[in-house]
Amino acid sequence: MSAPLRRIRRAAAGGLLGPLEAEIMTRFWRRGPATVRDVVEELTRDRDLAYTTVMTVMVRLKQKGLLRRDRVGKTYHYRAALTRREHEARVSRDLARGLVARFGDAALAAFSAELAGVDAERRAALRRLGGGRRAR
Repeated sequence: MSAPLRRIRRAAAGGLLGPLEAEIMTRFWRRGPATVRDVVEELTRDRDLAYTTVMTVMVRLKQKGLLRRDRVGKTYHYRAALTRREHEARVSRDLARGLVARFGDAALAAFSAELAGVDAERRAALRRLGGGRRAR
């Protein structure tokens, strides 16, 4: 299996983030803003992690656009840049666009076939999510 296909399968299973990234983001989505020290204290209750490891991951999450950072005195305070739902919508959109760009009609046919198995009520809800546009 190719590396891009592995990434797509991992993303579809909810694993677009690495394990520690996902754990840190879950912490922000549940509890709100925090410093690196706050996150380290919380995560090290269950396992041994270095402060610098957590700080590096949080800086990378900021670079990926998932965390925002504000300086308060000498300390950085981090917060989620997107809600979990907004993040999932963005990842889903990017995956769908990437699949269509890479596989074209085959990807669209696969999406269509999957929609055929969805009940009418859910299709209507999906249409509303998509802005009410119908394929012609």
